[in-house]
Amino acid sequence: MVSQPIVKQQGHIRTIFLIAAWFLGNIWTFQWFLSSLKYISALNLIVLGIVVTFLLVQLGRNSFFQLESITPRLNLYPLCLMIGGEIGAICLKWLINIPQLTFFCFILGSYGLLGLFMAESTWRKGLTITAIAACVIPFSTAFNSGLGFPVRVLTAHAVANTLTSFNLSAVSSHDIILMENGIAQVDLPCSGMKSLWTGTVFLLGATWLERRQLGWRWLLVAIANLLFLVIANIVRVLALVVIIEVWQQPQIAHILHLPLGIIGFIFASVITWIFLQKVPRHIQKESAIQPANHLKQKSNLNWLLPLVIVLGLIGQIKPSQISPISLDAIALPPAIVTENLQLTPAEANFFDNPANPLVQKLRFQSDQLSGSMLMVASNSWQSHHPPELCFLGNGFKVDNMKSKLISDSIHARWLSLQDGNLSATYWFQSDQDTTDDFISRIWEHITHKNKTWVLISVLFDEKENPNSAEIQDFARNIYQTVNKTLNIKY
Repeated sequence: MVSQPIVKQQGHIRTIFLIAAWFLGNIWTFQWFLSSLKYISALNLIVLGIVVTFLLVQLGRNSFFQLESITPRLNLYPLCLMIGGEIGAICLKWLINIPQLTFFCFILGSYGLLGLFMAESTWRKGLTITAIAACVIPFSTAFNSGLGFPVRVLTAHAVANTLTSFNLSAVSSHDIILMENGIAQVDLPCSGMKSLWTGTVFLLGATWLERRQLGWRWLLVAIANLLFLVIANIVRVLALVVIIEVWQQPQIAHILHLPLGIIGFIFASVITWIFLQKVPRHIQKESAIQPANHLKQKSNLNWLLPLVIVLGLIGQIKPSQISPISLDAIALPPAIVTENLQLTPAEANFFDNPANPLVQKLRFQSDQLSGSMLMVASNSWQSHHPPELCFLGNGFKVDNMKSKLISDSIHARWLSLQDGNLSATYWFQSDQDTTDDFISRIWEHITHKNKTWVLISVLFDEKENPNSAEIQDFARNIYQTVNKTLNIKY
């Protein structure tokens, strides 16, 4: 018979291995956080330190770190949060690879692990504070890394559709809105990303201060909160677009830009707080018998350590990708005479990322056609961009744009610039498909991560007709060359 001290010692060893396996299995996301600290501003670092200290003091003051068992026990909700956080981090890494979200899952999962050694009633009280920390800490270093663009796109589409319903001509292309009187871009301050983040932190703070329970009712309030914030931001952008592009009053829009954002946020937060009053509070008095019974609860969690080790090993695996840097170059046919152009500082900074894209910027001459061309090969959507944003950034006026089927195989976007004096076109091309929609390019990255895509963006020196034989032959030559290059690599 094994003595009680030996059994207890074995339990301690299993606990040490469990905690070590958890942190080693998530070391990849923890390393990202440490490396991102070098980019954080001094002010943000001070604020982050204050917030973390405050949260730790609150947790310690309420004995949230007081463990009641040295070995893990079967607490359903903490166990689900722990395993769900790990699986969520792995899935997010493979799907969209936004480090802030994976670190968010790591913090929640770590608190789930802590809950296996605590009384569940005590663990529940600290869950709200942990959720606040999970929202604050990851986004304090690099807030808008891949998150702001989808929100801007949705906002632009919603505003364009609303304007169209009022018989105002408007077409959304990614995060810009084309109108008869001009073009409006949904920039980063208008994206609503920060208001979504701040509103979520506000809801969590109110939940903690009012001791509201986290459950299905609270989840419904959280969803409603996000919807209120999104609607408030859409109304704000809609009002600004109408003031600038329809009424031609940019000075008034500049004055109202910040107040409209503040008013919308306050309105959404007040409505959310009213809804939060329907969520029940934590029970103040707890049965004295319940903790004793809880301590006597026995469960077999011998399977947990192997599961954590397996998930940790899976987390270390990087998604299988074909590095676009393996493409030495995309050599265009002799019919297209080219010479290399230097990237601008902004372009060089954008393409300097871990995906190591192949970037070629060229000056070309093909019969009577001439202009500049940018080709970017990458398997990461974050290395690509909607070229119309570059045209705007370089001072070109975008008159209109439309989807165009060129040469039977190329689904491209055709643009008219500078009051119709210039033309441009672009498309995204893989070894099998083409698309002019950047959102489709992002979706392809999620569903077919091992695909290399090439962005082809062409700016002509003159106004051109997309239906002309010259344009058709020119586009076909580029398409066939890129297709041949990609298929060789596959």
